[in-house]
Amino acid sequence: MARTSWDPDVLGVMMAPFTGTELPDWVGEVLDAGLASLILFGHNTPDPQTTARLARAIHARAEHCVVAIDEEGGDVTRVQAATGSSLPTAWALGEVDDIELTRHVGSALGDVLAACDVDLDLAPVLDVSTDPANPVIGTRAFGDDPDRVAAHARAFATGLIEAGLGTCAKHFPGHGATATDSHTALPRIDLDARRFEREHLAPWRIAPWLDCVMTAHVLVPAFGEGPASLAPWSRPLLDRAVGGSFHGLVITDALDMAAVTAAPGDGAAAVRAIEAGADLLCLGTSLRRDDQQMLREAHDALSAAVAEGRLTRETLRDRAGCTRERLRSLRTRRRFVPAPPLEEALRHAEQLGAEAAARAVHGRHAHLDPGPAVVLDLRRRAQHASGARGQQLVTALQERGVQAEEADPSGQSEQGGPLGIPAAPDIPDAPGAPGSPHSPLFPGSAGAGAPLLALTRLPRSDEDEGRRLAALLARRPDTIVVHTGVPDAAPDHRHLVLAHGAGRTMMRAVAALLLGSAR
Repeated sequence: MARTSWDPDVLGVMMAPFTGTELPDWVGEVLDAGLASLILFGHNTPDPQTTARLARAIHARAEHCVVAIDEEGGDVTRVQAATGSSLPTAWALGEVDDIELTRHVGSALGDVLAACDVDLDLAPVLDVSTDPANPVIGTRAFGDDPDRVAAHARAFATGLIEAGLGTCAKHFPGHGATATDSHTALPRIDLDARRFEREHLAPWRIAPWLDCVMTAHVLVPAFGEGPASLAPWSRPLLDRAVGGSFHGLVITDALDMAAVTAAPGDGAAAVRAIEAGADLLCLGTSLRRDDQQMLREAHDALSAAVAEGRLTRETLRDRAGCTRERLRSLRTRRRFVPAPPLEEALRHAEQLGAEAAARAVHGRHAHLDPGPAVVLDLRRRAQHASGARGQQLVTALQERGVQAEEADPSGQSEQGGPLGIPAAPDIPDAPGAPGSPHSPLFPGSAGAGAPLLALTRLPRSDEDEGRRLAALLARRPDTIVVHTGVPDAAPDHRHLVLAHGAGRTMMRAVAALLLGSAR
């Protein structure tokens, strides 16, 4: 890992991860050799204070290095990975449909990131979430209407820029019309070109006002072969969508995602992305991989492509030079826009987020009295974009004096008491069987007849979640369903709360609504 083994032209197009909350020695050496950017994930940034310390350590070692983070607020948070975000989801902001509120939320997030010495936020999301079965976009989008998405994304980006942050719109040309998560497989969108442009390409007209665009690992056969992030049709399509007026950076989505690692593979994907016009390669997260090896594989693949003549040295050098120049302008912006004290920025985000969430959350026939209550989380499909997150509703209810506890649908309360909820969708009908109509319901710590709340996200498209919900409602039709996904994915149920997300501030708004302190 000696410094002389690194090619500065290759490092000039790299956005690399590393593991942990301290700056490793090997990262320092690569920064000295000219690494363009580092990206922080939740395992680097469990809290804002740690984030600030780490980003400052990076800049102290390499003033030129752009520190990036994938921080959308709502369900996708890195800076508040341990507690959940203070801010609402994009969908909640679109639901309220107050452009100035969205700008203020963007500014509040920008202030937090600026106070942490972060330079570039991989936000806002420009996807139009038209498929309710979409497992990866959902409430991360501002809505299912392209005009609303464009308006709110631009307002959110304006707030970030006002705070001194760089912005990156994602995921070009649009990831909202698929039920496949590109973290796990390669999505395919079989819309004709005209319809795709009308429903999904339209919001990208705002790209010239943003600093960067992130390309998606999605197949759109109407435009050409290969995923957009690695395909030669992607960059010309972006130019056509904005009339050639986008002069920012094109960044790939994470190259560790299964959509591209299965084929063509990590190293080959890096080379193809540069051939397709990418300026900066986001290598992804090192949480389950060796961080040094991730960078080394991509670096060596590009070096080999130059040596073999597949890429010319001039092409790579020019790309790295332009990328460094644009990143330098982001660093300049960040350094010359004053950042508020971190605690002040956090307090403001908390207050603004609570107000926004309260305006977004709404329900029907959903009221909860103080006292015992049981929460069942029926969501089983992994949310790769947001990472593993504990459900927040129990804590939000407990903060308001409700004796809430979480139950496992397999039939146990968190205190160990039996709940009578069948482990499988099959419903036992023997008299006295756990979960049967003849057995006492919730004889454990929650008490017999305790109010029941169920968390859902994709009950219409996720077979397991849907069957669990059906089994539960057959036993307890009085269950209050708290739906955390997009409204069109919600079950048709009398007692329903639309939370528009599952993060801390959204669940606090849900708790307030249930207890009658918000409408």
